[in-house]
Amino acid sequence: MSQPGQLRLGSVADPVCQPDEVVLRTEAVSICSTDVSYFRGHLSSQTWPLVPGHEYVGRIVDVGSRLADALRPGDRLCYWGQTDFGGMAEFRAIRPLLPGQSERETTWFTERGFTDADQAAAVVVPPHLPSGLATALEPLTSVLRSLLSNPPRPGDTCAVLGCGPSSVLAVQVLRHHLGADVIVLDRDENRLRTALRCGARRGFNPARQAGEIAQLIGDTQGKVVDYVFDALPHIDAGTGVDVRELAMGMLRPGGTYVLYGASALPQQISTWLILAKGLELRAAPFDVAAFPMARSARVLELAVRLVTSGLVDVRPVFTKTVDLRDEKGVVEAFERYGRDGAMKTSMVTYAQEPALEPLGAVPAQRGSLNGAGAQAEVLASQG
Repeated sequence: MSQPGQLRLGSVADPVCQPDEVVLRTEAVSICSTDVSYFRGHLSSQTWPLVPGHEYVGRIVDVGSRLADALRPGDRLCYWGQTDFGGMAEFRAIRPLLPGQSERETTWFTERGFTDADQAAAVVVPPHLPSGLATALEPLTSVLRSLLSNPPRPGDTCAVLGCGPSSVLAVQVLRHHLGADVIVLDRDENRLRTALRCGARRGFNPARQAGEIAQLIGDTQGKVVDYVFDALPHIDAGTGVDVRELAMGMLRPGGTYVLYGASALPQQISTWLILAKGLELRAAPFDVAAFPMARSARVLELAVRLVTSGLVDVRPVFTKTVDLRDEKGVVEAFERYGRDGAMKTSMVTYAQEPALEPLGAVPAQRGSLNGAGAQAEVLASQG
């Protein structure tokens, strides 16, 4: 990516394996909203050009001398942390920190104002998990870090704002792993349907159902939900309903409001309901002084178990796959990211793995837009 909006196939030098690194041959990388934020100019890099990509699976081709006791060529790795870049190259190097290796973690203080690790949390991907699906382990780890750091109580009613890829994963974790009841809000009804199929009980579209939500808030005296998980992207001013303020109105006094993702652009947030209701705002820190990378490695390990056990189905996170070497297909995937209810695109090197078919197919579960037993208001995220 030479500048925002400019993405093409090019050449970079092959990485040289350092003693604390592994070199990986890329097998699959999926597009993250962070990648798209650079493409759309919402985020800026200090150096251009850049190679996007961090939702990643690759196969080890070289192991540094300090890691020879833990990893070997041929192992497939996914990782969380260290960098947002480099994943869309044919080869890339990372400094992996495996579960149980806390003594190897070293840190530095970044120019962005927090302490980061020199390493990335990493795990070996089970052989039966296709690389194109395993790229979802990175966003699932982000979701788990947030929910496990700030968990609802079993039986709580939780509102998830937005029904994008991370939200679909969060719905499943909340419902199947943490024992919560889930309501979803999104302005895209295709995404709402996906979230309902993944276990949400009820959905609202705030763009057309703000009045119904306000009525529900009045009927319950502002005690619709116990917990809010805000996975919204940035919201442009002047889009109508402030879905964050609406969600705070739904939240019981003293309830928990969890901020999940960093917005690409500065956001306004109403403070009145935070003060009036005494709401708790929480987040999972990136700062490794508060959340060490060694702990994130354990969370990534849990993400693998949830996916391989079937408690979390990552197929709904993906809309399609493209060949990573298909320049036109990759650029189009960046340009169309999030449109018309689409989820992620997984970019696979087909020389390593065949196309994944089908992606996005989810078996019908309880909860539907018009289903019996669940009043089917469709929720809408502002993004």
